[in-house]
Amino acid sequence: MAVFATRAVAYAHATLVSSEPPADSRLASSPPRVRLLFNEEVDPSLAQLSLVARDGRVTRLAVKGDPHDVRALVAPVATLATGGYRLVWRVVSADGHPVEGSFVFFVGAAAGQAPSEPAVTNAPGTLGAALAGAGLAAAVLRGLGVGSLAGLTGLLFFLSWPRAAGEPPARRPARIVNWVAVAAPVFLVLHLIAWVVHASPELRLASGAESGEVGTLALLTSGVARLELWRTGLTLLASWSFWVARRQRLALAFASAALVVSGAIGHSGAIDPIVATPAKALHLLAAAAWLGGLLWLVAREPGDGALLARDAARVSTIALAAVVVVLLSGLLQAALFLPSGYDLFRSTYGAVVLVKVAGLLVLVAFGAHHRYRVVPRLDREATMSPRFATTLRGEIAVMSLVMLVGGLLAYIPTPHPAAPHTVSPHAAQ
Repeated sequence: MAVFATRAVAYAHATLVSSEPPADSRLASSPPRVRLLFNEEVDPSLAQLSLVARDGRVTRLAVKGDPHDVRALVAPVATLATGGYRLVWRVVSADGHPVEGSFVFFVGAAAGQAPSEPAVTNAPGTLGAALAGAGLAAAVLRGLGVGSLAGLTGLLFFLSWPRAAGEPPARRPARIVNWVAVAAPVFLVLHLIAWVVHASPELRLASGAESGEVGTLALLTSGVARLELWRTGLTLLASWSFWVARRQRLALAFASAALVVSGAIGHSGAIDPIVATPAKALHLLAAAAWLGGLLWLVAREPGDGALLARDAARVSTIALAAVVVVLLSGLLQAALFLPSGYDLFRSTYGAVVLVKVAGLLVLVAFGAHHRYRVVPRLDREATMSPRFATTLRGEIAVMSLVMLVGGLLAYIPTPHPAAPHTVSPHAAQ
């Protein structure tokens, strides 16, 4: 609650603070330039400004950064005739999400009417903002990529666990690692491509040769893309370490580092990153240990009841600790990302958080059933019962859905009040 009380001025997305000329202003003569000031640093190479005349003619402006303020964009303007104009802007926030808006101004005493407001394809805070266009592909691929990386990290953790003398080698879990080590980098690369398309104003891979066009290379050299490339590169190194070098613990180190880098990507990289980034990293690492334990039990070789009971008890203990870390780190992130507790019930972001919490509660119910009803009876069984295997697969399925919801959550804007001075701001998520 103390964190909620201090969240009034911290937002996840770039917000327009002021402009030259001001919104709805009437100018005696054509302005020599436009200047937009945001609440956070913006990259000029990822920004696009367009001037729309009353007749619908669109002029793209050459955007530059203000040498005196990293939060400002400037663009020269040719002499404008008398009339109303709409300035449409689009930037990429620190969390990697595109944000756009527009406002009108008038030139001359008898300026007439302003151009109509552009169609809003993604209204702020709606579920359609996350499901429209490339946002859906990017959200799904993000969930699949991070989920595969978490499964890879968790399985490597249990594979690297010291084994008792005479215990058979874990060949079946190693085969699953082979598949997940392929899936994780593939999904992460596809997510990076989908994000570039999603962040591009043209919703495509662009060369940037046209005036005012945001090119693919500019997006790939942005701070968000560099983190994505680091995560993907570390995941590839984890796969190489497992396949080629045959070093399971080295692969575990690379995969864990990729999850730590994931902690700095998305909302956590824009809102209180000093607190949110380690909280998200712990959240992902704990989820990886939890998921890895479930996959380990499902894939382990058939053995006597004593070995099965020992493995199940170990996984149950680690999962219990993981539940505590996931809950506490998730609550901390929700407190940081939501301006108030009421936003859990009056915003799309809060609603999806509640869906994720509901999934987590189902997972806790699965874990409690396994810990207190199944594990105590395992030492009397020669092998894993079909019912235990079924409930384990059910828990893995629910966790996979929760991770997909987490991927969607990363593409939904956190709630914040609309900027008071803009005529028609809207976020493209």
